[in-house]
Amino acid sequence: MASSSNDPDSLVTLRFHDFRVERMRHWWTLLGEDDHADIVGIFGKEVDLIPTMEEYAELLQLDSPFSETPVIPIQGPRSNRCLEKYLGLTTAVLRPEIARPEETWRKANISLDLLTKYFSRSAFPAKLARDFIVGKKGWKKFRINAFKIAFAGIFLFPTSAGRIDLGVIPIVFSEGRSIIPAILCETVRSLSYCRRQGEGVPMFCTQLLQLWFCSHLQHFHRLQTPYHFERHTVSQTVQIALPFTGNSRAWALYLLDLPLSGWSWKVTWGPAVWMPWTHCALFDGVPLPGVWGCTGHYPSLALRQFSGVQYPPRLGDLDAVTFDYIPGEDMWRLLFRIEDIWGGRLSGDGPHRGGFARR
Repeated sequence: MASSSNDPDSLVTLRFHDFRVERMRHWWTLLGEDDHADIVGIFGKEVDLIPTMEEYAELLQLDSPFSETPVIPIQGPRSNRCLEKYLGLTTAVLRPEIARPEETWRKANISLDLLTKYFSRSAFPAKLARDFIVGKKGWKKFRINAFKIAFAGIFLFPTSAGRIDLGVIPIVFSEGRSIIPAILCETVRSLSYCRRQGEGVPMFCTQLLQLWFCSHLQHFHRLQTPYHFERHTVSQTVQIALPFTGNSRAWALYLLDLPLSGWSWKVTWGPAVWMPWTHCALFDGVPLPGVWGCTGHYPSLALRQFSGVQYPPRLGDLDAVTFDYIPGEDMWRLLFRIEDIWGGRLSGDGPHRGGFARR
């Protein structure tokens, strides 16, 4: 299982082998406790994937996603200039390392090798001092920045090529803006694409999806503590062994034979009373700007299944907020509209106690 608790080793405890994960684990152990706290403050202490952004924020232990504006792309290239600012490396070092595989706005990316070469170590690499703009000065800060970029590019927003898209930089370093819409956006977009194509490489945090899925099995739910107003499904779920050990085929057979009574969708880890945002003044849902595109999110569809709202949302405006980031006047016009829509966010008719429930 995957996890992201306060235990640094559990950050990348996965059920599959990935050499990048092992390198990130080693890098994490080289960082000090102060560095850990700084990094955790950006990405959250508890991670899980849930249907609404409020629940996402609760498990990430971040502020409400609606207390901040989402990260919305601004005009400007994903170039070596951003990396110079956050990594302190010279243009001569960075320029050859940036790959632009296609002529779209998502074109700039780097390898994990570049970051680990200069920053996955306990002390400043004196032999590489000439590759830094100001030498050793500020290296500790740049090392933390490099880990944040690597974590976002490898785990939260992975690419099919296994490289780190520079579009994660504004996600990581945009102070006062919420990263939750972007995480949820790319999950929805990637799952939708794979479903339409019948195949594909998921370009989202699959570990979060796996953890969310397993945490809703009754096997885990019964062994957790649903009697508190708040509980953290991540830290509790990862300490519970699976009901069996097996390959993907064994998993499939287990789930096919699982009766409805074996599932639990009750949200018991949320606040006693919470009011989810359901729509915006100019849109019947919530637009989600991501790293590579934008999509629409309709929390009221889920609420309606559990009698949370009476009427279904209008889906006619979905096309207006569903698009890939391809540079041009249309892209920027649509993004300006997304920001306007977020300015008129509204909540549902009233608070919902105890979250959703389906047995």
